[in-house]
Order: sequence, then structure tokens, then C-alpha cells
Amino acid sequence: MKTQLVNENCRLEYRFDEKEIFGRDLLDSFNEPAFFSKNKRGIAKAWERLVADFNENTTLHDAIRSLSASNIKTHYWCMVD
Repeated sequence: MKTQLVNENCRLEYRFDEKEIFGRDLLDSFNEPAFFSKNKRGIAKAWERLVADFNENTTLHDAIRSLSASNIKTHYWCMVD
């Protein structure tokens, strides 16, 4: 199973041991937006959906919307803050 998805827009990681999905925006270097998943139940299925939907145009917000559709809550912040 893939544990990392990367394109020019974002990088997504499935941290299997922590049962967490983490993502970073690669375009906005000024604010460095990022997110992590807050709940653990259903995280493996949500990751499978992300892998299936991921392409070269996927953005960080597309990934967050996909997780939300899989009932996974996320915490979004700017790492510069």
C-alpha cells in the first residue's frame, strides 16, 4: 500500500502507526498550509479513496474534501503561524 502521494500541488502521507493522514500544500511557501486527520475510525478506507482519486491536479483542499466525504474530520492550519 502506498503511504505517500505527491504532485506539484501537495504532499499527502498516511502514517500507518499513528492512524493519521497528514498533508502539506507545496505551492504556498509563504503560509505553508497543512492538515492532519482527527479521527481514526475509517482512516484506512479514506486513504484508499484518496489514492484512487489522486492525480496531478489534486490540491490540498481536494484531499480535505475527499476525507470529509469519508467522514474524516481534519485540522487545518498554516505552519508559519
